[in-house]
Amino acid sequence: MGDDAVQLAVDPATGVLSATFGAAGAGGQPITWDTLAAAAQRQGWGSDVLDHAQAAAFVQQCRDADGPVTAAVGEVRDGAVQVDVEPDRMTALLTLAPPRGGRPVSQQDIEAALAAQNVVAGIDAAAIRLALERGRCEAMPVAHGVPARPGTPTRFESLICNPLAQIHDDNAPVDYRNLGNLVLVQAGTPLVRRIAATPGTDGQDVTGQPVAAEPQPDLPFAPGLAGVAVDEQDPDVLRAAVAGAPMLVPQGALVNSVVEVEAVDLHSGNVEFDGTLRVKGDVTAGMTVRVSGDVVVGGTVEAAQIVAGGSLTVNGGIIGMAEPAPGEGPGGSRAAHIQCQGSVKARFIEHALVHAGQQVMAEREIRHSRVLAGHSVMVGPPGSQQGVITGGETCALHAVRAGTLGSMAAVPTIVRVGLDPHAQARRAVLKDERQRLEEEKSKLEKLLVFLRMNPQKAAGDVGERAHNTHAKVCAGLQGVQQQEAELERRMQPLQSAAIIAGKRFYGGCTLQVGVKVETLLEDQPGGQARLEAGELVLR
Repeated sequence: MGDDAVQLAVDPATGVLSATFGAAGAGGQPITWDTLAAAAQRQGWGSDVLDHAQAAAFVQQCRDADGPVTAAVGEVRDGAVQVDVEPDRMTALLTLAPPRGGRPVSQQDIEAALAAQNVVAGIDAAAIRLALERGRCEAMPVAHGVPARPGTPTRFESLICNPLAQIHDDNAPVDYRNLGNLVLVQAGTPLVRRIAATPGTDGQDVTGQPVAAEPQPDLPFAPGLAGVAVDEQDPDVLRAAVAGAPMLVPQGALVNSVVEVEAVDLHSGNVEFDGTLRVKGDVTAGMTVRVSGDVVVGGTVEAAQIVAGGSLTVNGGIIGMAEPAPGEGPGGSRAAHIQCQGSVKARFIEHALVHAGQQVMAEREIRHSRVLAGHSVMVGPPGSQQGVITGGETCALHAVRAGTLGSMAAVPTIVRVGLDPHAQARRAVLKDERQRLEEEKSKLEKLLVFLRMNPQKAAGDVGERAHNTHAKVCAGLQGVQQQEAELERRMQPLQSAAIIAGKRFYGGCTLQVGVKVETLLEDQPGGQARLEAGELVLR
């Protein structure tokens, strides 16, 4: 076949490659793909300019035709470049398409594409060189912004070296011989040091625009803290103003006075006051204790109700009645009801409803109880295979640890971790408080507008008192909003949460980590249940 059997031509407007076959020059030899490839090579192109489907159709037409045939067989095009900037403008992505017989993309083409997207900062020259060497790439990052560096929030550092002030750690050892010890401080004892917030550092996006760092509010000590005073020499130190039991709170600490009774029974009556209660004996069934501080019980807590702003320590156990009263559920009046902002420590817990803001620690067992802990639940000495949780429901944000979960009789036992068990109730309280403050703020703003328009009505110090009240309400509203933001963060599933059984998981246990749930139908050896790659894994 002669070299001129097939002629190739390019449409300069569209880049379409057409082939023309002159039957007279075929020499009797059939047209093939190789014929077209050789024709392209004579033009200085590679075979990549040919389209397989179009070339095959052209070859077939040539075989069937008696005269000349002209048809599209491919396309000649230059290399293409595209730059995309992500919505946050912190990354620019480069896509290169290789040429097909045309001009390859050059460094200048890429620079022009970046400039067209206003990309002027954080350009990665090495990545661009690599893309040019490869000749093709898909969404390769070639420019990176500098993220803003956050500052540090205000911190309130405890200065009390005792268990009440230590950060609760579910891995820390617990000495049960210290249960019942009450820590007291004298007037003048330093309690909390305030460490001021530091501002962050602004960043820059790939277009050269600044990225503002999130502002960090510089929080003061909370107002109205009882039993404490700011150090006159160092305004960032909070000291005890009276002798008593210290309790850490957000943005400071309290010091509660201590009251001691022989027992809480019919002889003493129900107990309700602001401070710390120390009970030498038992809290008997049917009694109620409400205090703002800690409760320390030397004996046993029966089917009573205890509400404490601090922690509850019971040298004996917490035990309600096994059978509910007629018409009542398992959480009825015959169960022990415990609600503490701090931790709950007891030798054992049985037939009880326990809400703790921090940890729940039982030396021996938890049976047929509903236990909700803001941090963790630990049964048995740490590191041992002792401690049993049987029946009921046990929930904690960080971890639940025991030697054995469930029982040989496959008693239904529910254990949940990874979600704050108190979050929904706390959200409702904060929502009501925010609505109340917003309504009060709106009324005060209307009053201030009225006083500005009618200054004669602002007799005496009415205007000043209105301004002061408005400022106080705004500060309270800001505090509630910060608490709501922190609560939203705590409502996200905690990826590091775990359910730990040192000895055995019995069948009948329902394990929930975050939103993943698994019910065990058979006994399993001891191990940990946690999330791995978003799935609940028991190993």
